[in-house]
Order: sequence, then C-alpha cells, then structure tokens
Amino acid sequence: MDKNAHHKRVWRLIHWPVTTVFKLLFHYSCEKYQPEGPTLVISNHVTNYDPFFVAASFPKHQMYFVASEHLFRKGWLTKIINYLVAPICRRKGSNGADTAMTMLRALRKGQSVCIFGEGETTWNGLSNQSFPGTGDIAKIGKATLMTYRIEGGYLTAPRWSKGIRRGKMRGYVVNTYTPEMLAGMSSAEINDAINRDITENAWERQKEEYQRFKGKRRAWLIETALFLCPKCHQLGTIRGEGHHVRCSCGLDTVFTEYGAFDPPVPFENMLEWDRWQHQHLQEADSLPAFTEDGVRLLALNGDHTQTEAAVGQLKLEDGVMSIGEYAFALKDISHLALVQKHLMIFTHQQNYYELHAPHPVCFRKYLAVWQNQNEKA
Repeated sequence: MDKNAHHKRVWRLIHWPVTTVFKLLFHYSCEKYQPEGPTLVISNHVTNYDPFFVAASFPKHQMYFVASEHLFRKGWLTKIINYLVAPICRRKGSNGADTAMTMLRALRKGQSVCIFGEGETTWNGLSNQSFPGTGDIAKIGKATLMTYRIEGGYLTAPRWSKGIRRGKMRGYVVNTYTPEMLAGMSSAEINDAINRDITENAWERQKEEYQRFKGKRRAWLIETALFLCPKCHQLGTIRGEGHHVRCSCGLDTVFTEYGAFDPPVPFENMLEWDRWQHQHLQEADSLPAFTEDGVRLLALNGDHTQTEAAVGQLKLEDGVMSIGEYAFALKDISHLALVQKHLMIFTHQQNYYELHAPHPVCFRKYLAVWQNQNEKA
C-alpha cells in the first residue's frame, strides 16, 4: 500500500468536517493556500490544537506534522493517529537529530511537512525562538518554505489553563520562500526570516485590537506558569482561584477578559511577570530547593515503550534532582523540556526519562534552574 496516497485520501476525507468544528469552536478564521510540490510549513506554536489550525489553510495539500513523542505511547489511540495522519516523532528533551532526518527524507520524497519552530507552546504569550537547526532543514530540504502565523491563540487557550476562552483567532501564511531564494540565503539568514515571520506577541496584539476573551475560571491553574510571588518573593505560593491570582501573603489580582491583571501592580500581564520571575531566580545568591509529592519517574525506550523506575517525592537540592534511588545532577542533563502541564522530559547521560505528576504542577521552576546552570557553566 502506498502510505502517502492513503494519507492524502484520509486528508481529503476528514479535512472539511474536522477543521470546520475547530473553526466554530475557537472562532477561527484563515486564508486558504494551494502550494505546488513539497512544502515545509513552519508555524508559531500557541495551543495544543495548532495542527488543526494550520491544516485548515491547506484543504487540498496533505502534509505530515511533527508531534511530541508522548503521543506515540497512547496504545490504541496512537495506532489510530498513525493510521490517519502518521505524524513525525519529536523526542522533546533530546537533540532532535532523528526528527530532522525524518523530515528531510519526507521532503526529498516530494512530501510536505509542518513543524512548529519553537518546539513548544508559549507560556507567557510571546513566541520563543525557533530551533537553531530549523534554517538548515529548510535549506537542505530544497522545498518551498512557507511561514505561518497564528494570532489570538494564547488568550483563547493559554498553555497553563484548561478550557477555551471565546475570543477571536486567525491564521495565515506570512511569507513564501522558493528553493531558489533559500539557496541564496545562509542558514542563519533563514533562521532570522523564520523568527521574524512567526513571532507573535499576544500583548502587543491586544494593544492593537483589544479583543475580549470570555471564559470561566480564567485564572485556574495559573500557578503552573507563575512560580514566584512579586510581593513576598516566596516560591510556590501563587494560586489561581476563579478569576483571581492570589498568594498567601495577601496578593490578589484579577486575570481579566482582556488578558491583563487588575490591578496591574506590579505587572500588567503574564509576560512582564514571567520575565521578572526568571530574572529574580537567575540573580539569586544560592540555588533554590523544590519538592513535589507523588511523582513517577519513567525510563523511556527507543521503541516508545516505558518502564516505571521510581515513585515518590521529587526533590531538587544543591543542583541535584532526585527521586527514589535515582539522582540526576543538573550539569549532567543535556536536554530538558516540558510537555503540557504535568510532564517533564530529559536526557541524562544518554538515557531518556519522563517525570509524570499526578496533577498539574509547576515544573517550569525546575526548567528555569537547569537553564541558569547551563548558562553559568
């Protein structure tokens, strides 16, 4: 069976009903495109539903999406996903070399691929920089490059939240670069063009459009993103309750329908608060200590199987992350990434692990400390 022909048939069959549902559910509008030949689509990443939003712009142009490895460990659901769309596996918390080679092989076969250049959805409403190797893939792949931007997604479905806020979203191709154009550019120049095209700042967008995003319990689970209180400077004391962001010290502000804090003291939005907390942690005189109860440590294998290695309290102390009999010095962790709100994946001395919390926790503070250690090293 020609798998690509099968996936094209599936694309034509399910495209309209699936994308129509998402358009209605998210108040999403988009422009339509029909590129010729193999195409590499690179988009910003704001929600877990972004593949559906990008796909909506390409009703007659089937493509393969790069997806997180955890989707390949879902049993029967993984089999259905593979049968329908066969995503390309990306092992977060690893160097991504296998993913790059799979993408290049697909492009050279004349197939089209979509990747979300940042690698993960934004926590604070500002796009992250794309992976440095993205420009190399675009140049070596010798396919047409289309950069795509999704607007309004962050305040519709913030990464740290649950549920949907009813506002307005849209998506469109920002620029198209032919293989001839890419051949005349360096990989660094291509990277710069990609970042310029796909970068989206939800707060600058709000200054221009001042869009309302209506939803219930707008601040619920905001503590998975905000780990430091600006009033008492304590770690882990922030809580989202209804529309309110509160701390045990008495801090109380409302996360409004426009994505702002009211009162805006000391921060007007998530981006300002997030930049401050990371800077504060970076400038601390000593390494902080964290603990999380009931965490599972899974050893992940190359065939998408997993083995439970430990269950218990996760602790970060003196630059060492430990659980059960396992101890991981941060300096020996080569890659570390977050998935959704309750998964942390990392590579330690060539071994691949996942930390799984039974409920949403703020793993961002562990990532921040690891990043600070790397920068200092």
